[in-house]
Amino acid sequence: MSKVCIIMTSYNKPKFIGKALQGILNQTYKDFELYLMDDNSNEETQKVIEPFLKDDRIKFFKSKVESISERVSKVRYAVLINKVLNEVNSKYITYATDDNVYRPNRLEKMVEFLDDNPNINVIYSSSITNFLDNEDNIVRSINRQAKEVTWCAPCILDHCSIMHRASILPIIKKRFESYWDENPQFYRIGDARFFWKINHFWPFHPINEILDDNYITETSIHHQLFSKEKSEFIKKLPKQRTCKELRSFLKNYRKEAK
Repeated sequence: MSKVCIIMTSYNKPKFIGKALQGILNQTYKDFELYLMDDNSNEETQKVIEPFLKDDRIKFFKSKVESISERVSKVRYAVLINKVLNEVNSKYITYATDDNVYRPNRLEKMVEFLDDNPNINVIYSSSITNFLDNEDNIVRSINRQAKEVTWCAPCILDHCSIMHRASILPIIKKRFESYWDENPQFYRIGDARFFWKINHFWPFHPINEILDDNYITETSIHHQLFSKEKSEFIKKLPKQRTCKELRSFLKNYRKEAK
């Protein structure tokens, strides 16, 4: 059993999945296992993935989902993440996507922080989100700084910037009956919904250092949702729940708790 479990979800990003995987395998901290959860990507993506599977730290899963109706019935990345969370035995859990690149010391910094602070359950780091044009040039970047302890993490923190103790999972499941929400109304903000659940019990503690880089491409769900021309997948999604809703609830929840 490895000390750290990394859960990476993947779907049709052949230009970036190789960089994402290499960023993890190049970590200075070595005691980890990577669950590569692929949602039946195209052949081009599978060809990029295949050479990496020689590394025995990678546990590979490929779904059999094919139709758009299947893809919109549940938040697919949440389904894949939950599959791992139901069986993982690692002490610490963290997340990755196929368009996110870890900096070399990301795991080392986060593990050291949690080891040194046994009373802290959830941490997050600073990160950079890069928005790319059709030729994959960076046209805009956002630096998300990790400066304060937060009880209102949804839509402020990024999917790939957190690490938490596995010991929080039974508490979340007992309260909400699931970990990541598979309701398709949360396709756009699935990570925010998970953070919302965490914030019922614990704050997120900061590591004020950039430890990963995100890339928003034309194939990213966020890009598709706000594009003028909607794909068939986007057209079939139900109305999406909002960040405002999650954050307003938490603020009121904290007031009532006091």
